[in-house]
Amino acid sequence: MSFFDSIMRVFGSGSESVSKSDRSQWREISASSELKGIDEASYEKIQFIYKHSSRCATSYFALRNLQDLSEEIRKVADLYMVDVIGQRSLSNEISSHYNVRHESPQVILIREGRVGWNGSHGEVRSDVIKEVIEKI
Repeated sequence: MSFFDSIMRVFGSGSESVSKSDRSQWREISASSELKGIDEASYEKIQFIYKHSSRCATSYFALRNLQDLSEEIRKVADLYMVDVIGQRSLSNEISSHYNVRHESPQVILIREGRVGWNGSHGEVRSDVIKEVIEKI
C-alpha cells in the first residue's frame, strides 16, 4: 500500500471516513428545517453545531480531539454535526442562518436562539469548548 493510499484510508472521500464511534455523541443534521428546533432547544440547553469536512486533516484531528468531551458537557449541551462535503448547501444555510462565516472545522454555540460563540480550526478542541461552557 502506498503512502497516498494510507492517507486516503484515514481521511476517505466522504463521511464514511468518520467512524460511527467518532460520531456517536453527535446528532447529524440533515435538513435546514432542524435549525428552528435547535434554536428553540437553545433556551433550555446549550446547542453546539460542529461543521466537519471528511476531506480535511484538520477536521479529522479536531473530531478526534472532540471525543474528549465529557459526559458532564453532554448533560448541559446537545451536540450536532454537519458534513460540509456531503451537505454543502446545508452547511451554507447554517452559516447564513447564524450569520457566521463558513469554516471547517468549525463549532458554533447556540444559546437563547443566537450565536454565543464560534470557533474554527485550532479553536475546535474539547478544552476550548469546556472553557467556553464554564464562562457561560
